[in-house]
Amino acid sequence: MTAVDTEGLRRLFQKFIEDHRQEMLDSLQQLLKIQSIKGPAANQAPFGTGPAEALAYVLSLAQSKGLNVKNLDGYAGFAEYGEGEDYVAVLSHLDVVPTGSGWTHPPFAAEIHEGRVYARGAVDDKGPALSSLWALVALKELGLKPKRKIRCIFGLDEENDWNCVKHYLSKEPEPLAGFTPDADFPLIYAEKGVATLKFEMKADVDSMCPKVIRFEGGHRVNMVPDYAYAVIDCYSETAAREWEQKLFKESRQRQIELDVSLNGSRIQIVVRGVSAHASRPELGVNSIVQLAALLSTNSISNAAMWRAVAGQDTAGRALGIDAFDEVTGELTSNLGMASLDGNTYSFLFNIRYPIDLNQDQLLTQCQEYVSDKWQVTLVENLDPLYVPLESPVVEVLSKVYSEYMGESAEPLTTGGATYARAIPNAVAFGPLFPGQPELAHQVDESWELADYLRCAEIYAQAMLELANTL
Repeated sequence: MTAVDTEGLRRLFQKFIEDHRQEMLDSLQQLLKIQSIKGPAANQAPFGTGPAEALAYVLSLAQSKGLNVKNLDGYAGFAEYGEGEDYVAVLSHLDVVPTGSGWTHPPFAAEIHEGRVYARGAVDDKGPALSSLWALVALKELGLKPKRKIRCIFGLDEENDWNCVKHYLSKEPEPLAGFTPDADFPLIYAEKGVATLKFEMKADVDSMCPKVIRFEGGHRVNMVPDYAYAVIDCYSETAAREWEQKLFKESRQRQIELDVSLNGSRIQIVVRGVSAHASRPELGVNSIVQLAALLSTNSISNAAMWRAVAGQDTAGRALGIDAFDEVTGELTSNLGMASLDGNTYSFLFNIRYPIDLNQDQLLTQCQEYVSDKWQVTLVENLDPLYVPLESPVVEVLSKVYSEYMGESAEPLTTGGATYARAIPNAVAFGPLFPGQPELAHQVDESWELADYLRCAEIYAQAMLELANTL
């Protein structure tokens, strides 16, 4: 097909979506029903059978539509269209975080209610991954010939260690440029650095005060923990009953959701919080911090430690690392996971820091500020991302979005860590439109079906223009 104008292309894409609407919706529900949470490694499934099943489904769908596909040892896969060695990429992921508790719709039933599909992964990132795949199918079926090859890459370990994309890049050449459909429109040109800091402290074994003998909280460091659990040995049934009364009184005053049970001299505490993405920790309620606040109001071993944990905030002030820059704004801190392992307490913080900081500065500031009783180590780090506004990728994607929406919009920055960091000349592009709530990693994650379909239309245009421009 010869080149057509932008409005003509839009009509073609809209007609394609109308013709394939039910098939697109059916495929979305099928993918979302797969429980693609990371699990134990298996044969050709390094991240567990769930992510492997999701990849197999997507590649099978792509192959049935005539796209070239490849599975890279179960770590990642891709579907591509076009010819030549150079390519542009859309990098998405099919793994999801754990569901947490409190859902009103089953997290893997993919139920549709009032035009929204409810499932873990609906918007992060299985839904947008399918939007991009259907966009590529549309280009092929409409006979549009890009100057460069277009590849949709599907990772399976984005929510953890990114070993999927590391493996991919060890086997395949880097793309010229691309985008990831895993943030916001109009696009994200700068992302904060992301560091995981571990704080460790030895338990006080000599104290005669009531002692915590079991403790854990959180599911993933990049989620605000909605669950924390502790068992305290009070040494007598009378003391345990007194603790119970104090805890209920304190929880009511602090509006903390609390479950307590007694077993002789021991008291079990479960605190329920509200989950949220670690890039926006202020949207959640941190159950670990709440549990520490309850413990710190009583006489208990490691009392100073519990007071320090209870004082944690989402700006990093309690760690001495609060910071700000004009591009990405304030640093954020999320105490995402905690545990008592043997005789050692461990607390993991997810830190999103501005682009003018680096990991060494962050670690040094923190070590100098907190008590020397803490052992502080850097577990992992992702450097900040910054793509200049005048870059071809930003200009092309901004143009595509503005033409689709009929108005210009300013590119954004984020505290999220997207796959845009993994490949050169890449930014995050959608899927959330301005003003829409962030539901990733939250209870009752959902996505508008209308947005799923219109993202496919936008991504088709964006893929074609990137491939023809770069």
